[in-house]
Amino acid sequence: MALRLYRTDASLTSFTARIAARVTHKGAPALILDRTAFYPEAGGQPHDTGTIAQARVVKVAEDARGEILHILEDDAATGLQPGDEVQCSIDWARPFDHMQQHSGQHVLSQAFVRVAGLDTVAIHIGQSDCTIDLPAPALPPEVIERAEREANAIVMEDRPILAYEVSDADLPAIPLRRPPTVSGAIRIVEVKDYDWSACGGTHVRSTAQIGLIKIIKAEKRGGETRITFRCGGRAFDDYARLSAATGRLMEALSAGRYEVEQAVHKLIAEARADHKALQEAQARLITYEAAALLAGAADDGERRWVAQAFADRDPSELRALAKQLTGASRVVALLGASGDKAQLIFARAQDATGDMAAALRCALAALSPAGAAKGGGAPAFAQGGGVAADLARVQASIDAARAWLRDQPRTTSVNADRS
Repeated sequence: MALRLYRTDASLTSFTARIAARVTHKGAPALILDRTAFYPEAGGQPHDTGTIAQARVVKVAEDARGEILHILEDDAATGLQPGDEVQCSIDWARPFDHMQQHSGQHVLSQAFVRVAGLDTVAIHIGQSDCTIDLPAPALPPEVIERAEREANAIVMEDRPILAYEVSDADLPAIPLRRPPTVSGAIRIVEVKDYDWSACGGTHVRSTAQIGLIKIIKAEKRGGETRITFRCGGRAFDDYARLSAATGRLMEALSAGRYEVEQAVHKLIAEARADHKALQEAQARLITYEAAALLAGAADDGERRWVAQAFADRDPSELRALAKQLTGASRVVALLGASGDKAQLIFARAQDATGDMAAALRCALAALSPAGAAKGGGAPAFAQGGGVAADLARVQASIDAARAWLRDQPRTTSVNADRS
């Protein structure tokens, strides 16, 4: 079993070791060393990466026997044999980031205990965000802010972070945040006089090395609240991006740093008002357009036909136009729009005859003989399309549907729809 150097010195980035064995892990070459500072993925903390004698270590895992596997890139183990002494190096930026997040999580979890009486029930240290789950369906914003301020106050106090082993007999004297899941020799990570946790992970040497602890969001997850946060370098990067975005908004809105939110709300209100006015204007235009189309509708004595293709018309406008048209008596509206995804909207008035779904199938076959166009509906309304077609082709498919409808027995009526 390898000696785990990271347990006594988490900041170790270079060390020598002897290869104990060469193995395979899920098809990839892996090495077992007699001693290692590489941290394996465990306890919610990601693994380290680095090199062993220039061979790239891409993952570190612990197998069922407790051996630490240093998983290498394909063919990277060529020339490395059991018994060889090797120089090992760890990519420091990655474990230091993980240590900032993990130590920050301990501090933040304890802050929620002290501020809200809530123990952390689950943690996750991801590549961008970290989370803790708290046993409460909702938390007031002021409670979250108090916990965040408490955590950052501990950071600024530069408290030592200690790691040591105790026995089961020593546990009653230690105010652990959560009871350990193992027995025997138990490793304790202590944020000096603030938090005590049974933990096998790696941590920074003092709270000052955590840097800023920033809560990003809080969201309900069943009966729990998930707190998403970032620490240290991640928090700085997040703030830098937000600050740059705020600067761009300040320039675009001609607003001060703390007036941007108000300016955005004003812009949204104006946009909503403009959108409402535009919708009302479009509705009036649709009314006028429908009246013009009805004035020119072909009337065969039983039905009034509006069979019209439009160039690049929005489907929502076609539906609104069809609704307006079929509010009039005996109208059958066969409408279409050309474009990369041509659309057909077929509708009829309650007192008109004809199966619009069947007519649409006829039109789609004409629009796309290969069967790529799709759609469906009911006797009174149907829509479909989805293939590229020019104006002439869309009009031809509408004309085919109209011809088909005119040839059908005129028995599909409002009464038939209700049967």
